[in-house]
Amino acid sequence: MADSQKAAGTDAPAEGAPKTFVKSRPNPIQIRSQLSPRADLLIGIGGIASLILIWCVATYGGHVKPLFLPTPTSIWESLGEFNKQGWLLRAIEGSVLRVAKSLALVILVGVPVGILMGSFTPIDAFLRKIVNGSKSVPTTGIVGLIVLWFGIEERAKIVFLFLGAIFYMIILVRSAILSVSEDYLKVALDIGANPFQVIRKVLIPGAMPQIWDAFAVCSGIMWTYIVLAEYINGNEEQIGLGYLLNIGSKTQDSGKVFGVLIIVALISSVTDFGLGWFRKRFLNW
Repeated sequence: MADSQKAAGTDAPAEGAPKTFVKSRPNPIQIRSQLSPRADLLIGIGGIASLILIWCVATYGGHVKPLFLPTPTSIWESLGEFNKQGWLLRAIEGSVLRVAKSLALVILVGVPVGILMGSFTPIDAFLRKIVNGSKSVPTTGIVGLIVLWFGIEERAKIVFLFLGAIFYMIILVRSAILSVSEDYLKVALDIGANPFQVIRKVLIPGAMPQIWDAFAVCSGIMWTYIVLAEYINGNEEQIGLGYLLNIGSKTQDSGKVFGVLIIVALISSVTDFGLGWFRKRFLNW
C-alpha cells in the first residue's frame, strides 16, 4: 500500500496524525460576501476617486461643455465668490439649523405615534390608512397651502420640511416596533408586566436600533427637500443653501449650482456617518 502511494507521487499522512485544514479566503465576488472595514473603506475611496478622475478628464479635456458640467476649479472659484460675500457659512448654518429643528419636531411627533401604532392594533387600524395615504401626497404640491397657512417666513420652511418626513418617521418606527420578537413580549407578560411596562422595557429598547435608523432616513429626506423649502421667500435675511442655489440658477452659473449641491451632499453624508457611528457604538444589538 505504501509502495503504491509513493508510485502515485502522493504523501499520505500517517495513521493517527492530526488533520490540518486550510482556511479558504473569502471571495469578494460572491453574493453578499463579507468585507473587512478596511477593504470597505478602500473600495469606497476608490469609487470616489474614479468619479473625480472621470469628471476631470471630461471637463478639463473639453469633452463636456462647462454649462452642463463645470470643472472642479470653476466650482471652487464659484464657492469662493459666495464666501467673499459672507454668504456661504451663513447659508450652511441656516440650512443645518432648519433641518435640525424640523428633525426634532418629526422625532417629537412621529416616534410616539409610531410606537403607539406598532403596540396597539386598534390605534394602528385607526391611523394606518390615514398615514399611508398622506405619505403619498407630494409635499411639493402643497407649497401654496403652506404659504397660505403659515406665511412666507421661517415657520413655513420648517413646516414644509416637517411634512416631507413625518409620515415616513411614523411608518418606520411602527415597523421597528413590530419587528421586536414576539417571544420577548410573551416573557414580559408572563412575569406580570402591564402593557405600558412592556412598551417601555421591551418594545422600545428592542426597536431602538431601527428607530435610530429612521432618524437617519428622515434626515436624508429633509436634505432632499431643503432646497425647495428655502425657495419659499428666499432672501439674504433668511439665507440658506437653497437661496444660493437659486442665485446660481438665475445667473446661469453652473459652478455655483454644482458647488451648492456638492455641499448639500457632503453635509447629508457626514450626518449619516455620524448617526451610523453612534448606532454601531451604542445601539449595536
